[in-house]
Amino acid sequence: MGCKTVLLWLMIVGARAAVQRDSNADPGPMELPGDLLIGAGVAAIQVEGAWNEDGKSESNLDYLFHLGKLSSMGVTDPHAHDVAADSYHKYKEDISLAAALKVYRFSLSWPRILPNATASQPNPKGVQFYHDVIDEVLLHGMIPMVTVYHFDHPRVLEDNFKGWWSPEMIPLFKEYARFVFNEYGKKVKHWTTINEPNILCTYFANLHVISGLYTAEEVSNHYQCQVGLTILNLPATPNSTAPEDVYAAEAVNSLYAGTIYGPVVFGDYPQIAKDFAGEKLAPFSDAEKELLRDSTDYIGVNVYNGMKAAWRKPTAAERENADLLLGKTMEDLPNVAVDIPNPLGPQSVEFFEGIHPEYLRTAVLWVWQTYKKPLIITENGFGDVTGHGTKDQLRAAYHSVSLRTLVSTINSFGVKVISYCAWSLIDAFEWTGGMDRPFGLVYIDYKNKTLSRTLKESSEFWINLGETRMVPLIRPEYSSSSTTLKPIACLLLIRIVFNFIE
Repeated sequence: MGCKTVLLWLMIVGARAAVQRDSNADPGPMELPGDLLIGAGVAAIQVEGAWNEDGKSESNLDYLFHLGKLSSMGVTDPHAHDVAADSYHKYKEDISLAAALKVYRFSLSWPRILPNATASQPNPKGVQFYHDVIDEVLLHGMIPMVTVYHFDHPRVLEDNFKGWWSPEMIPLFKEYARFVFNEYGKKVKHWTTINEPNILCTYFANLHVISGLYTAEEVSNHYQCQVGLTILNLPATPNSTAPEDVYAAEAVNSLYAGTIYGPVVFGDYPQIAKDFAGEKLAPFSDAEKELLRDSTDYIGVNVYNGMKAAWRKPTAAERENADLLLGKTMEDLPNVAVDIPNPLGPQSVEFFEGIHPEYLRTAVLWVWQTYKKPLIITENGFGDVTGHGTKDQLRAAYHSVSLRTLVSTINSFGVKVISYCAWSLIDAFEWTGGMDRPFGLVYIDYKNKTLSRTLKESSEFWINLGETRMVPLIRPEYSSSSTTLKPIACLLLIRIVFNFIE
């Protein structure tokens, strides 16, 4: 473990201790940087519905959920996404509700655009639908930020070769990506290739195993599936300042995030990841390294939560909690224990509703200092698991603290952040959480099946933010240790370490 790694973690640990003082101790409004774009996001399969309308083919996830074999993971309605928020028919209303923001982030549906997976047989209605969406976004003076792939592809690719678990997927995705770039590129300037490949290759792989579509052996090496760019970050921080815990945190981050970020920035996997994963990380040829190196203009960061890492054998409970989100990553780290709330059990409130600005700052600093690429916070949000409904001042507090922390980090460390996008604009289908874990800034009436849209109380925060570009301090109504930080006077030390690294 190099000196730079130790210094980086000293900086991050110190920065976390300064979060509240820098961004939240002064109760006055905090001004957004002039070039920081604010927006909110949705994804095709989570909001569009119309799963088999106007020429769209069945997707891999349509088939997965329709099988009805995921009740053990909390799925109560295998057809919940079939209609979802019906944004396929209500997209104009959704976009108008986002007009106070600057960015509208959404994904394209591969099976809606290319039902048979190939560009030789496009679906005219599907192609035109996304032209209409983009035109509506531009009409409202917003910037369209498009994700090419957000977990859904034509089912035929699963039938033929199990999708992303086969190299045969690569030329077909390339063909699809080239088609949409050519089709929409004159209107769209901000693109994300693939959303959360680490979750695709762990969480969704596990759902396929549970449903009997994959065997455990077929998905045992999740590294072979990884593609990128925007990924879910669960930033690990050292459980203590002991060198072995610092090493443990760096190992977790390098395996979970670095195996995706590293190749597209440096052309190869991090050495620490190679040390632990060994032959599971198939080596790149010199030509592949050259092709991959510096192949991204920015790095997308989805961050909701984080964890502590310690160099010791994990308990059975720690291993179970980690496996839900990290998949088989921890199998390569048998001497590392991570402390993270379980998103499926009684700890789900802490996992989805906990206010943890320190994890956002940790993710931003780790990615920035490691890769020195501009960042987009592509997802950050508050999942309602206790029934706040439209009375969601806690969500306003979440985003207030998150944005103030982000601005403080940008100002203190010179991090280049292009945009911050809340997840999600409207209440959406949340996978195994169905409609019962809404992240939306806008309430959707799923209970009465009217799908009517209603602004939540937190909308006042977003409207004022859009008008003034000032982030007020909204304190959560409950007392939480996650937002109360020890008074450590360390900002000077942080800046010294930062300058030394530079």
